[in-house]
Amino acid sequence: MDGVKVLRAIGGAGTGKTRLMISTAEKALARPEVGGNPFAIGFSSFTRAARAEAAGRAAQAWGMAQAELERDGWFRTCHSVAYRQLGVSKGEVLGGSKADDKWVSEALGSDVAYSVEEDGGYAVYTGDPVAAAALNYWSLARSMVVPLREIAESAYEWEDDAPSAEEVIRRIEMYETAKRLDGRVDFTDLLCRFVGVSNDPAGGPDFVAPEGKVPDGVVGWIFDEAQDASKLLDMACRRLVSGDSCKWAWIVGDPFQVLYSWAGASSEFFMGWPVVRQEVMPKSYRCAAPILQLGEDCLQRLHKGYWNRGIAAADHDGEVVESGNYEDDLSDLTPDRETLVIARTNRNVGRIASILEDCGVPFRRIKTKDGAHNADIGMAGLWKLEHGQHATREEWTQAIDLLPSQTIRREAGVEHKETLLARGSKAQWSRGLAERHDILFPEDLAGVGATEHLRGMIADGRWCELVDGGIKWHRAAKKFGLEVVANPKIRIGTIHAAKGMEADNVIVLSSVGRRIRDGEERSDERHDEERRIEYVAVTRARKRLVIAHDPREKYRMELPL
Repeated sequence: MDGVKVLRAIGGAGTGKTRLMISTAEKALARPEVGGNPFAIGFSSFTRAARAEAAGRAAQAWGMAQAELERDGWFRTCHSVAYRQLGVSKGEVLGGSKADDKWVSEALGSDVAYSVEEDGGYAVYTGDPVAAAALNYWSLARSMVVPLREIAESAYEWEDDAPSAEEVIRRIEMYETAKRLDGRVDFTDLLCRFVGVSNDPAGGPDFVAPEGKVPDGVVGWIFDEAQDASKLLDMACRRLVSGDSCKWAWIVGDPFQVLYSWAGASSEFFMGWPVVRQEVMPKSYRCAAPILQLGEDCLQRLHKGYWNRGIAAADHDGEVVESGNYEDDLSDLTPDRETLVIARTNRNVGRIASILEDCGVPFRRIKTKDGAHNADIGMAGLWKLEHGQHATREEWTQAIDLLPSQTIRREAGVEHKETLLARGSKAQWSRGLAERHDILFPEDLAGVGATEHLRGMIADGRWCELVDGGIKWHRAAKKFGLEVVANPKIRIGTIHAAKGMEADNVIVLSSVGRRIRDGEERSDERHDEERRIEYVAVTRARKRLVIAHDPREKYRMELPL
């Protein structure tokens, strides 16, 4: 890092960190050493969503296609940079497909499945409790650059159902042997190789020569959400700025928004960079005074590390309301009012979803998989066709993906098979027929394979019977209108998933599980993590924050209301 000018920006909730980073990138493009070359600026975030948002905004500011910037430039996650620089083939990486899950399960002799934590980008294994725990401990040990035994023994001490360290090491030795024999790597391996860390399950980490070259020609790097870096991720960032061409780096984050200590994240790495200048962003443009103050009160309960950053509240008015029954709060929601509803656990998010569904109120889960959003697009197209309007190419593409090719009609106790889409019509649409249609009117449906029976079901609204969830969707569209149902203003999700989001109105379900409460009472680190989670939760609100309790729940967030 010799000769690299490093600057640190500390931004609290709603202080404009993203705006600062994009502004920095825009100004950097005009510098002589950059020479107007967008590929000379790197942006690295630890989540794909943040990287994609930054790439989109930068590409728009620079007058170029986002796809070009993402393909040829350095707006990438650290894992993506390592993957590219190591020259690893796609087939080598264990990425969480069903085939990869099967391979890992066979290597360990137990059924496991891989997923990416909904917004942290960290690998999480589920399934057989021993095998899944071993894989999760292995990921954590490598991220923290500590011996596996240290992680396993700590878990065994704290968790009643944790496997022994010997069993964990045995399983991971099986996993690593299988990887060597079949030439496979996982995402954590990519970073380890890029920074030069070798890991022995029975021994510990060792430092070796790093693999892959540092990206050529990158003059400056911007690191987003840097407070969530583990030691391994921090080492990767520091290697990126070690290139001969690198002149400067901005590290941006908030030490009080670390939510992934369970995955090795620590603000000490963010705050440990040698910087020539540090800025504290002075004003929140999101949080009204009572909301910002509640967030600060949550942080003041930290056992260690609190300091007052002196951030001023937004100019608009706001309020904090405490409610004794969250079900009443959800029942009162109207879909035309922007509202974010968040909870500490996925279990409680599921309860929120059930209540809204029972009330017939349309909503969308935060950071939902594409399939759920695509279903809304497809049903919106079918609704438009039902009402004599045109559907777009994308809407019909999603509609035929939702629709079955055949259905069963029952008449006088006899089943009759009815064809809905002509044989091969789905394939024909995807192979070129779609290119001939920017829009489709009801009279065009026969030409794209919709049979007379399907056209009749679309015309009279019975198409909703053919689609999973279609009847509820159709009922809600009748009640609230197409726009509200296709683009719900109510979003729900976990606090972790909502990080980085905001809304005028936010409802926080205060319930927490017994294990969460036990953990924070037994460990100062877990106690402080829960305070940071509370801070993130309450500071999603711009104007109105409702802290909603479940009267049946014994364990709640202990917010300083």
